[in-house]
Amino acid sequence: MTDYKFLDNDHFSGISVIIITYNEEKNIKDCLNSLLELDYPKDRCEVIVVDSSTDSTPEIVSGYKNVRLIRSRKGFSQQRNMGWKQAVYNITAFVDADTIVPSEYLKIINKAFKNIETAAIGGNAYPPENTNRFGVWAACVGHPAGGAMGFKANMKKGQKKPHFLPGCNSAFRKNSLEAVSGFDPEFYDGGEDVDISRRMRERGFSLEYIPELTVYHKPRNSLKKYIQWNMGVGRTKFNLTHPSLFKLIFQPSFPLWSLLPVALIFLLLNHPFVLAVLAVLGWILFLMTLCLFANPYPHLLKQRKKIGISFLSVFFIVPVLIYLRQVSINIGQLKKWRSHRYFFMNRSG
Repeated sequence: MTDYKFLDNDHFSGISVIIITYNEEKNIKDCLNSLLELDYPKDRCEVIVVDSSTDSTPEIVSGYKNVRLIRSRKGFSQQRNMGWKQAVYNITAFVDADTIVPSEYLKIINKAFKNIETAAIGGNAYPPENTNRFGVWAACVGHPAGGAMGFKANMKKGQKKPHFLPGCNSAFRKNSLEAVSGFDPEFYDGGEDVDISRRMRERGFSLEYIPELTVYHKPRNSLKKYIQWNMGVGRTKFNLTHPSLFKLIFQPSFPLWSLLPVALIFLLLNHPFVLAVLAVLGWILFLMTLCLFANPYPHLLKQRKKIGISFLSVFFIVPVLIYLRQVSINIGQLKKWRSHRYFFMNRSG
């Protein structure tokens, strides 16, 4: 158990909702409009935008008189820390600028924190109803926060407590953030949510997954945006583990290994039957690997009809997107490794 004590009346102190933004002019209106329509006492909540944009985001936010705008240097942890430290209330909730928040959101947070043992909570990030077909496929990969399957897809069978809370939909007691010195500034471009969850668990704080706690997260709705986003996820993963170049090269998703099946296809063009058999066996092996090692995929198989995607999508399109995600993540890690190495070489010089 943690040695840090919470007050039993924390849930009466109100809730601060914090959004960190960087060039979100296309999304911020939808997010703020949903937050200002929340079914919750206006004198018991506030909305804070911590912005580092170079586009029109701050001008848009300034047009909302009930939203507090704070300008900041760019950086995930930097902006989150500035938000919760300037928040009025002890309960601080974080949502992304490209999310839409349902009206009962703060009521669910308030109810969850009535349990005085709870230090932080997280929930789902489903795609909105008007999401295009590619966006639904992207959400079926299981990210962020479990995507179309819900955050439970990030938890193993029998796991009662989450290992991390998603930055796009989480809430903390300010006391608990203070106890672990907030978000680590080293996590400039992602990974800060996983890091702080890990440090809170090490201190014995209780993290909870709340199934009712839902936001609607706009997925990447084109292949280009999807690849770019996952390269960013690669930078995040590098921040958390700092893998060596050797480890990155020998990951199955290293881009060079993708050329091997292509080479095999060319070698077997004159043997179509053998090529077809190997292709079918290879695909079956890949699907089996997803079922065994990609936790969101078995959830997708169970929820296919509920989500409303076709058999073809589940067994062919989404697996391709999962593979592209892993390759893109590897490329992002390689880029971050290169910049990280360059930084330390210059500093040592």
